[in-house]
Amino acid sequence: MEKSLLQIGSSLLLEQVVKLLSNIFEELVLVTSKEEVKTHFPDLCIIEDRYKNCGPLGGIHAALEATNKEAIFIVACDMPRLNKSIICKQVEMYLKNKPDVLVPRHIEGLEPLHAVYSRNCLSVIEKQLKNNIYSIRKFYDAVELKYFETERVLIKHFYNINTQHDLKKVIEENTI
Repeated sequence: MEKSLLQIGSSLLLEQVVKLLSNIFEELVLVTSKEEVKTHFPDLCIIEDRYKNCGPLGGIHAALEATNKEAIFIVACDMPRLNKSIICKQVEMYLKNKPDVLVPRHIEGLEPLHAVYSRNCLSVIEKQLKNNIYSIRKFYDAVELKYFETERVLIKHFYNINTQHDLKKVIEENTI
């Protein structure tokens, strides 16, 4: 089953993500090739990766290519605990500093799928994809990178669903 279409509480996981982000951003772009996802969101701008089977980096590339904005906020579709305040603070920091990438950093590491990417990254990402290098973090050395320092207590807002255990935990939280 497609993770983004999992029922969490009274709505689909991706519906929750879309609702939250549409209250922050004027433009949303969903990057997917999955027909079952596309049919659930007919009103969204939906695009597909130009570089297929490259993982999230291909999606970041596609989103950057599709926008005329100077930067985009990228988030994974399987993050049930997104927090509007954190996202807004992150965008505010980006607007003050305007690095090529603004990525959250905390004691457990980086959150490249909850980050702001400027269009300046596009050519660097494309070069990497053409060289079959699909790691998001691999291009960070080639761009201006700033960190959005995050306290330990906020790490829960970057939680994503990767296993059945992760899913069970989120479903239990939403039924309490």
